[in-house]
Amino acid sequence: MVNGMRKVFDAINKLRFILSREQKFYCVVVFIMAAISAVLEILGVSMVIPLLSVIMSIDQIRGNVYVKPILEALHLSSDIQIIIFICTGVALIYIFKNAFAIFYTWVSTKFANKIRRELALRIFNAYVRQGYTYFVEHNSSEILRGIGVDPQSVQTIVFNIFILMIRIITVVCITVFIVLTSPWLALMLLIMIALSSLMSELLFKNRMRRSGIDQREYSQQARQASLEAIQGSKEIFAMNRQKYFTDEYLRCMVKYDRSCATAAVGSSAPNNILEAMCVVGLVSAIAIKAIASGGAGMQITEIAAFALGAFRILPYIGSILGSINTITYNAPGLVVAYETLRETHELEIRQPSVKNNEKYANAKLQEEIRLSNITFAYAVEKGNVLEGLDIIIKKGKSIGLIGASGAGKTTLSDLILGLYSPQSGKITMDGTDIEEIGDNWHRITGYVPQSVYLSDASIRRNVAFGIEEDKIDDDKVWKALEMAQLKPFVEELKEGLDTRVGEWGVKFSGGQRQRVAIARALYSDPDVLIMDEATAALDNETEKAVMESIEALQGLKTLVIVAHRLTTVKKCDEIYEIIGGKAVLKSKEEVFGNE
Repeated sequence: MVNGMRKVFDAINKLRFILSREQKFYCVVVFIMAAISAVLEILGVSMVIPLLSVIMSIDQIRGNVYVKPILEALHLSSDIQIIIFICTGVALIYIFKNAFAIFYTWVSTKFANKIRRELALRIFNAYVRQGYTYFVEHNSSEILRGIGVDPQSVQTIVFNIFILMIRIITVVCITVFIVLTSPWLALMLLIMIALSSLMSELLFKNRMRRSGIDQREYSQQARQASLEAIQGSKEIFAMNRQKYFTDEYLRCMVKYDRSCATAAVGSSAPNNILEAMCVVGLVSAIAIKAIASGGAGMQITEIAAFALGAFRILPYIGSILGSINTITYNAPGLVVAYETLRETHELEIRQPSVKNNEKYANAKLQEEIRLSNITFAYAVEKGNVLEGLDIIIKKGKSIGLIGASGAGKTTLSDLILGLYSPQSGKITMDGTDIEEIGDNWHRITGYVPQSVYLSDASIRRNVAFGIEEDKIDDDKVWKALEMAQLKPFVEELKEGLDTRVGEWGVKFSGGQRQRVAIARALYSDPDVLIMDEATAALDNETEKAVMESIEALQGLKTLVIVAHRLTTVKKCDEIYEIIGGKAVLKSKEEVFGNE
C-alpha cells in the first residue's frame, strides 16, 4: 500500500501541472465536499449506539452525557418522545447523508468529465501547435491515442483520487469512533486491514502496472490495424489479404481484453480479501476477549457498534485499495499526457509564437519570393537534403522543379509552404521573413498535393475546407470551381454544391478529385499556388486535362510546380533542377532538347 500511495502522490504532483487554476479551485471544492460527506458518514454510524440503546434500555439514553443535555433542552421526558426523537433523527441523518453522497458523486463525476474534455482539447491543440513535422514523425494511431485514451486515463485517475479522499477521511473518522467504542476490537481491525492491504499489494501491484502498460500498447496496435485495413481496403481486397488484418486485429483485442480483465480483478479483489480478513478478525477478537474474561464476553451495543463500523469500513478500504490499483493501471496514460503538455509548454517558452502577427494580416505578394542559402536536413545524422540553395520566384511567374526521386523537390515545396523551417538561410516575401509573417503566410499560399484528402462531405465543404458551414461563401466556391474548370460538371449534378464526394472522394474520378483539390487551394484566393506532383496519379489524358486547368492560372497566380513528368513543367517560365541539394536553373533546351 505504501508503494501504491507513492503512485498516488506522484499522480497528484503531475496533476498539479496538468490542471488549470480553475480546475485546481474545483478540486478544493470537491475535497471540502468529501470532508462533509465523511462527517455525515461518521454521524450516521455513531447514531447506531443511541438507537440500540433505545431498543434495549432507554435508561442508557437518559444517562448518556452527550444525549442528556439535548433531551433536556428540547424538554423530552417521556419514553415515547425520546424514541420518536431518536428514530426520526437517525432517519433524517441517513436520508441527508445519502442524498449528499449522490450529489457529491454527481459533482465529482461531472468535474472529472470536464477535466477529460478540456484535457483532450489541450492535447489536441498541443499536437497541432507542434507543426507538420510532428505529424510526419509520429504514428497516427499514437496521436489518436493521445487525444482519446490518455485524457480518459487522466479522468479516471482524477475520479479515483476523489474517491480516495472521501474514503480515507471516512475510514479515519470511523476508526476513531471504533477506537473510542472498543480499543481492543479496533486493534484487531487495524491488524486485519494491514494484513489484507499487504496481501493485495503483493498480489496485484506489479500485475496492475503491467496490465496498464499492456492495455495502452495493444489498444494502439488494434487501432493501427483497423486504420491500415480501412485506408488500404482497395489493396487488401484486390490481394485477398483480409484474413491477415482480421487475425492481427483479433490478436491485439484478445491481449487487450486480457489486460482489462487483470485490471478488473485487481480493482475488485481487495474488497473480497478485506471482508474475509475482517470477519476473521471480528470473531477472533470476540473469542479472545470472551476467553480472557472468563466467558463474560462483550456488551451487545459494543459488538453492534463495532460490526456496523467495521462493515462500513470494509467497502471503503476495498475501494481505497481498488482506487490505488486503478490509478497504478492508468498511470502510463497520465505520464504521456503530462510529458506532452510539458514539452509543448517548454517549446512555447523557447520559441515565442508569431502566429497572429496583425502587421501582416492583409499582406500580399508584390514582387518576389526569395530563398537565400537554404540548408535543411530531416535529421543531422542523415545529412542535408538541401544545402546552400538559392531561388528567386517572381510574382506571376510559373516555376517548375525537376530532379531525381529523393532529390528534395517535395522538401523544397514544403519549406516554401512554411511546413518546415530551414536549419540555415531564410525564405522571404518582398524582403520579409515568412516566419515573421507567421500564419498569414498560409493565407498567401495555396497547396495541391499528389494524394488528395477529401472528406465524406459535400463539394461545398470540401472546397471551403475547414471553414464553418454558415461562414462559407458560395460565390467564392463557384469562382474557385470555375478557375479549376470544374464548374460545368458541378452545375450538371442534381444536388450541385451539396453533392457528397464520398470518403476520400471515391464517388469522383481521379481528375475530378484533383480539380476539387485545385478549387480548394484557390478558395482563399492565394497569391502563390504550389503543386506537388499534383497529377502523378493520373493517366495521360486526365493529366493533360488537369494541366490545362493549371496552365489557365498562369499570369493570374504565381505557380510552383513539382514535376513527376517533364510534360507538366513544359509551359513554365523557369525550370530548376534540384541536384546535390542545390537548385540549378535550366533552359528549356537543356530539359526538353529539340522536342
